[in-house]
Amino acid sequence: MKDSAAKHGDEAIISPDLLCQLAYNEKMAELGKISAGVVHELNAPLSVIISAAQMIMREEGVPDSVLEMIARISSEAQRLSHLTKGLLKFSSHDETIGETDLNITVDFILNFLNYEAARRGVIVLRQFDYTLPTIRLDTNLLKQILLNIIMNALQAMEDGCGKLLVETAAAGSDNICFIVTDNGPGIALEAIDRIFDRYFTTKRPGEGTGLGLFVTKKLVENMGGEIAVASRGGGGTTFTVTLPISR
Repeated sequence: MKDSAAKHGDEAIISPDLLCQLAYNEKMAELGKISAGVVHELNAPLSVIISAAQMIMREEGVPDSVLEMIARISSEAQRLSHLTKGLLKFSSHDETIGETDLNITVDFILNFLNYEAARRGVIVLRQFDYTLPTIRLDTNLLKQILLNIIMNALQAMEDGCGKLLVETAAAGSDNICFIVTDNGPGIALEAIDRIFDRYFTTKRPGEGTGLGLFVTKKLVENMGGEIAVASRGGGGTTFTVTLPISR
């Protein structure tokens, strides 16, 4: 059995597909570094827009139609400012352990992936339990878990009529959970037992490394939680992540 990268003397023989994947990963890593700088630069003009809008709204004699337009500009600028600040914090290598609100974190990731959902024609539904307590963990790692699972679901729905439901709920007295359900094609019976295996992927060549769900499972387990997957015969997949309230 030949590996995609086999040792031959002091050199490694790398298949064209693996080489393309490695080059793509390197490109995305560099793009991520550049994007962090771009996001940082966006905060300054957004702050100016928000301040200017608030000053105009305090002026007397401004027509109601103009005030309504300025209020919308201010609202959208504040939304983008919140998103850019969240992205900067998310991209940081520093630990962000603290009291974490699951609903706020899920909402952040769904807003971040709004464009990805829209371009695939996926309708995203939220069903949150706002009585949930906060949990103490690394917020950035929780965001990574959510990002991996939700992106996996979005990538499974490419036909323009997908629906994605993300729920948060209590799981007994000691745990809380989030549930991600899609109406995609589902996972084949022979693949579902391997879905969390390292390097296993059902995606087309070049679209996945087979590490996303493997890493996700390890992160969940390191938090003291559990992850489960279920797929229906007629299509659709559900991922459930359960996390302890206290550790």
